[in-house]
Amino acid sequence: EYMAALLTADAGDTEEIARLVAEATRMKIAVLPPDVNESGTDFTVVSSGTAIRFGLSSIKNFGEGVAKAILEERQAKGPYATLSDFLSRVGSKNLNRKSLESLIKGGALDSLGERGQLLLNIEALLAFHRDATTEAPQDSLFGALAAPTLGLLPAEPVSLLEKLAWEKELLGMYVSGHPLDAHQGLLAKAPMNLGKIKAEPQPGRSVILPVLIAEVRTILTKG
Repeated sequence: EYMAALLTADAGDTEEIARLVAEATRMKIAVLPPDVNESGTDFTVVSSGTAIRFGLSSIKNFGEGVAKAILEERQAKGPYATLSDFLSRVGSKNLNRKSLESLIKGGALDSLGERGQLLLNIEALLAFHRDATTEAPQDSLFGALAAPTLGLLPAEPVSLLEKLAWEKELLGMYVSGHPLDAHQGLLAKAPMNLGKIKAEPQPGRSVILPVLIAEVRTILTKG
């Protein structure tokens, strides 16, 4: 609870959140991506006190209105059993393509479907949500019988690196792992990291750090 409170207090400070997540990991406290069936608005203690979930408000490009609608519906009628159950119960008009895509890429729907398949079928998900949350006309004798159905095309699961890239984009940091996890042997040879360098600066000392190149730009200069 204390670590969850610290994370919530520093929400928005990506560097501090990363430091606190690293500290929680050292303490054997798992910090998990957001989840529509477990997350609150802020960082939430889950799994009988053994883990912390990112809050729904932590997801970038995701409005508070739809987060509130998801939480209120879950509190009123219980967890979302299936993907179609989620789409048919959350009636917020804010659940548009952008917010649904953010939920998928951020991992908040992992308990209801695989990210790659959900993204491939996002138009079908939006159509189902629209049909399921639109009330049938009062004078229709068959409105109640015309329940929409949700059929998804198969898709290749997304790679861990792609998941991590999405988490970095939408949550501000890697949550499900780290791109450098495959190079633990190299990391073990580097006694310093950026956190230690900032905390204990040693002017003039040469330091070798393993880094991940995220972007390369070609800059043309006058020659």
